[in-house]
Amino acid sequence: MLQWRKLSEHTGAEILKVDLSKPVPQETIQEIYRVFVDRCMIIFRDQKLTQEDLVRATGQFGKCADYDRPAELRSDVQKRTLPQVMLITNIREDGKPIGALPDGEMWFHHDMIHNENPHKATLLYSIEIPSWGGNTLFSNLFAAYDALDPDLKALLKDRMAVNAFNYGSRFKGDPEGLKTRKQAIHPALIKHEESGRTAIYVDRLMTHSLVGLPEAQSDAALERIFDHCEKPEFIYEHVWRKGDVLMWDNRSSIHARKDFPPEEIRLMWRTTLSGEARPQPGC
Repeated sequence: MLQWRKLSEHTGAEILKVDLSKPVPQETIQEIYRVFVDRCMIIFRDQKLTQEDLVRATGQFGKCADYDRPAELRSDVQKRTLPQVMLITNIREDGKPIGALPDGEMWFHHDMIHNENPHKATLLYSIEIPSWGGNTLFSNLFAAYDALDPDLKALLKDRMAVNAFNYGSRFKGDPEGLKTRKQAIHPALIKHEESGRTAIYVDRLMTHSLVGLPEAQSDAALERIFDHCEKPEFIYEHVWRKGDVLMWDNRSSIHARKDFPPEEIRLMWRTTLSGEARPQPGC
């Protein structure tokens, strides 16, 4: 029987005694996946993985997607990395980052919400971490929806939202973000295709407007929603250790990164699971 423990009231679970460097029995994968869907994110501690191990482990939970950043925006080191693995690091060569999102804090967001068919999950493996900071915060958007004010639930019902991302941006208007931009329109509330639950599907970093509302009304409503989703009661804050593998559900959670010392190395390998369907409207 799978052993696991909750990390907070609503969000996160630690999966115990599973070694991702080896094939995991399918029955165990199914148990882990059920916990993942219910808790929105899971952790495997003390892993020792090659890139090939990480890609294989990711593929046990679904289809491991290729890294989607345009080739012309990748460093030479990233181009030599396995096509499914994204480098998230502040390591630089000749003054230029070898990976993506190198420095500082990053606002709450869903990975890939700016894509027409968003990736459903992200895995992140810590190779090297700074002495402090760089913590990742996760919020459960099932719980946030359940507690949302009725007027906002009514406003978001059957409402679409515009989501856009300038590659490399850590906050809206980030001057270090690249001009290359991707955009997609999705329901502001979605129905999780596996659990059937409704989740809020907007975020502070990438959601720019609610379709059909005047700009001022849209901005005001989104600010209330962002503030609500980021309340402490919905959040688990992860303090990284070397060898951690985190897997989170991009359909039902948002995440953010705290600041860390720029002079200390932070190196992560990231993979994603392809989405099986475009997000469908929630209740």
